[in-house]
Amino acid sequence: MGRFSASKYKNASSKKLKKEETAFGIRINELCQNDPIACGVDKVVFAGEAASLGVLGVGEVGNVQARSLRGHSEFVRSLEFNPFNKDCLCTCAGDGMVKLWDTDKMTCTSTINVSEQVHMARFHPVAENLVLVADHTHVRLFDISTQKQLHSEERSSSTVSWSYHGSLACSANKDGKVSILDIRCKKSVASATMFDSGKDVVHEWLGIDKLVFAGYKNRDRVYQTVDVSNLSKIISRVQVGAGSGVPHVKYDHDTRMLFLYAKGDHGFSYCEVGNEGTIKENSKEHCNDVIKGIALAPKSILNVMTGEVNRLMILHQTSVSPTPFIVPRRSYVDFHADLFPETRGPVPGVDAEGWWNGKDGYRELISLDPTARSRQTNGQSSDSAEGGDNITKVEEETTTTVPEPEENEKHKAVISHLTTGQSVLRNIQGVLAHRDFHYHGLKNVQTVFPPESNGFQIGRRYGVHHLTGSGGRLGVIQLENKGQNNTPQLEIVNVGSPVVFEWDPFCEDDVLAVGGDCSTINLWKISNMTAATLLGTLKGHSSKLCLMSYHPGVAGLLATCDTTGTLILWDTNTQARLKTYDIGCESGCVAMCWDPTDGYVIYLAQRSGKIIALNCRTDTRKVVDIKTEIRHARMKASRDLLVISLHGQRNARSLYTLTLSRDNQDLVMLSSHNLGIGTALHALFLDVDLNLACCVARGEETILPFEFRTEAPYIMPLAVYQGQGTQYACAQISNSCNKMEVEVMKLYKLCKDSVQLITMHVPRLRKEYFQDDIFKTMLDFSSPILTSTEWSAESKPYSVRTVDPCPEDVKKVSSVEVVKKGSQHSKIQQEHLKYKSNEAQRDELFNSFAEQIQRDAGPLEQDLMEGCEDEEWSD
Repeated sequence: MGRFSASKYKNASSKKLKKEETAFGIRINELCQNDPIACGVDKVVFAGEAASLGVLGVGEVGNVQARSLRGHSEFVRSLEFNPFNKDCLCTCAGDGMVKLWDTDKMTCTSTINVSEQVHMARFHPVAENLVLVADHTHVRLFDISTQKQLHSEERSSSTVSWSYHGSLACSANKDGKVSILDIRCKKSVASATMFDSGKDVVHEWLGIDKLVFAGYKNRDRVYQTVDVSNLSKIISRVQVGAGSGVPHVKYDHDTRMLFLYAKGDHGFSYCEVGNEGTIKENSKEHCNDVIKGIALAPKSILNVMTGEVNRLMILHQTSVSPTPFIVPRRSYVDFHADLFPETRGPVPGVDAEGWWNGKDGYRELISLDPTARSRQTNGQSSDSAEGGDNITKVEEETTTTVPEPEENEKHKAVISHLTTGQSVLRNIQGVLAHRDFHYHGLKNVQTVFPPESNGFQIGRRYGVHHLTGSGGRLGVIQLENKGQNNTPQLEIVNVGSPVVFEWDPFCEDDVLAVGGDCSTINLWKISNMTAATLLGTLKGHSSKLCLMSYHPGVAGLLATCDTTGTLILWDTNTQARLKTYDIGCESGCVAMCWDPTDGYVIYLAQRSGKIIALNCRTDTRKVVDIKTEIRHARMKASRDLLVISLHGQRNARSLYTLTLSRDNQDLVMLSSHNLGIGTALHALFLDVDLNLACCVARGEETILPFEFRTEAPYIMPLAVYQGQGTQYACAQISNSCNKMEVEVMKLYKLCKDSVQLITMHVPRLRKEYFQDDIFKTMLDFSSPILTSTEWSAESKPYSVRTVDPCPEDVKKVSSVEVVKKGSQHSKIQQEHLKYKSNEAQRDELFNSFAEQIQRDAGPLEQDLMEGCEDEEWSD
């Protein structure tokens, strides 16, 4: 980028978010001097009231309740995340303490007593475990792994910063004196007086040899850039007028985007920095609330497939507002590599001891391309891929020795937070059906129910949901009454409060199994909307029922589990107990599902984070630990994958995907995906053939679709559906999609007084053909494969049927020859825009004139005129 050259980022603009898309309801400390907010990979930390810290999730929005960290006795003055450990946070305060925190465990891991008022602490950008500290009298360097002080220099400083590669550092004090320090040589390379206002001087490095300073001159706030070789020469200066707030700067080395702001203002400026250090102001952004601080989000959490090149986390008086900067492009289907240069990865280039002894390290660069990052996560090295592009390379500097490949071999673990890739389902859309397909007039709908319950279930002819009031009541709606008033409803009264319920998928008499806190299972037969008949009660559990699941391929086979971990298999046709298992978990299980392919395997999830694959035929168990505590969960299995939606500690919601080896029955965890912070669990609705899942949370309006794969990227987020009105529960309709209209899933959404139909479909142009790239061979569960007696006795093999969903008289889109038509522009290029030299064009023009003249050769019209007599000209 030259001084006046065009830039790819000049049209970047901030996206204004609504209040509900921000995190509000927080309390901050307004006396924090330097950096009151820091943004990590999955957490945002800010200086809270008094001497505390507030911790939020990156995706946490709405009226939030921030978690609190306490340890300082005076106000926190600066905080920063460790670039090599996403959970490590460094803070400093006026009590003379530098503290390191584990934001995942919410504990203080170590404390360094400086015994002076500490103004700022900064991690080394390349070396591991090095922190530069600026206090009232000294500049100190600490190795936080040993808490050893490596260097101390008597120098009053209020702000410090590292150069891009960490070879030099800069310090400044309130007197306006700036010093360039070579910490390892223990000397000052250069010094100068930038400002004389008596206020803090804030600075950032612009690469390896230039800096930008923010301060006051004659009561005006000034931003100016200088070269390290000559601090007295100002390269560029921006003057923004008078104000009482201390000016600050934030700089992104990858895009050269510079953000100028001052505390207490209602806006900030977005600028770009040229190669020579010139500042070009592109736009001024306005904020509704005053700015208390700004932090840049890590590049790994940006949504690159929407053109988001930067994201600011802006701290206001009572809220944290994520502000993405997006470069407009005509299409975001493909990855725009020109907007996202390779960025520094999370692996340090050298350890603390090596750097202090004179070794220079350089961090590896990683690609932000989702496909490249997925290949890295899958363990595929670009160097070994024949003909492939390099995904990871090493930063280079003039006369710099590149580290040997074997030195960085142990650092190949590159995080992957972006899982968006190319998928045939990526443009999936949700459509709310017409009102005539809804069910209206529902009364007494219970919107708060036990977390073990899905809240709403759809059978062949009826639907069931919780009702308000006591007595364990359930409401039944008839699916034939679309668009009509469904009151009065049929009520089912159970003994005790119903917790879980499920329809028998194969019984023609619409049998509903209901389990509650009385440790029994009631079997209800719904013949009509006038009465429900109790067929029987299954007794065998000793505590509250928490899980229930019918087998998808065996008629009448029901699995139930209680809070003590006792699993019982029932034949609901004969009301007999088939088998009993002791899972052996004191805290019980939180999720359960059958394997549709191997009909003898059932999966269970425990609160401790262990996932169990129980083979009911051989009574063997395979266990994998996902190493996270689970409060509530939902689990679904497809042909080759096991998908888990869990609600963990501190309201963290995640998706996990595992695979089961058919040879040795081993469970292997593939990947996980963060769903943000929320109070409600995401219910999971899975299509076993498409590996398409829709996640729905109670009390929210959005539906989150995902595609799951056995190869990287394992979890692929698709287009989010923004619904109308709050959803309290959802139910999936099986085998009802019109595949010629490319419908992939149908959901019934339970609202306060109605049930709405939502159809998820993939937009296609040529619907006269069957879209066999989406709908391949599918499992057939239209009728049972075995009966419960045959399954228990193992008299017949469990063999899953498959069908081709394509109608007989319809052509498949893969068999249709596609004729590629050239664009109009390409035709013009071929026929009329052939390259010709200037001489050839001139000769062609002259020749055409000559031909025209020859074609019209002959006497002119005026030559044929006879004229007039001479006397006619006389008077």
